Amino acid sequence: MVLDPRATLNTPEWLLFCTGIRSVDHAVESYCSRLANPATEPLSLQGLRLLSEALPAIKDNPDDLDARLRAQFGMWQAIAASTAGAGSGASHGIGYALGATFGIAHGHTSCIMLPAVLKWNAAVNGERQKEVSVAMGAHDRPAGELIAELVARLEQPGRLRAVKIGRDKLPEIAERAMAYAPVRRNPRPISGPDDVMEILELAY
Repeated sequence: MVLDPRATLNTPEWLLFCTGIRSVDHAVESYCSRLANPATEPLSLQGLRLLSEALPAIKDNPDDLDARLRAQFGMWQAIAASTAGAGSGASHGIGYALGATFGIAHGHTSCIMLPAVLKWNAAVNGERQKEVSVAMGAHDRPAGELIAELVARLEQPGRLRAVKIGRDKLPEIAERAMAYAPVRRNPRPISGPDDVMEILELAY
């Protein structure tokens, strides 16, 4: 594997940042997964630390190659945790439905869904989410709130309405989302479309 930050210099800003949040999504959902383990957890948290520091630094100074390299390492660690068995949850699964049905960019689905999923999941893994907040440098703040602020800081869409999804489309998204395995693996069990609708309302 070769990580060359110079290879990212011509990437459009919107694409760089929304896919950066996709990597944040990998880190967060792999850490919060019921399948997380001692081999995946350090990768998830270190990947999140690097990404949450590096992405705003790139926003402030697009020519900062060191920040770009830290983001690349963060991306690699985040996906390594996910593919090592921890997997992902409802942010990814609902995102698949959004992308396949409405053409929402893969990275943008993470920007929109991850804060809402964290908020919905907090009823069962709120204590675990505190480690996500610690990794982002704010132990006393809710993880979903911190992710939403990072998305806004990077000037990416953070709500379904921001990508022109009408409220009338939510039931269809909820039904379609149930077909995806990450939804069924979510830390807080999702029993059917009504549960997905609750998450979608939080994201609207």
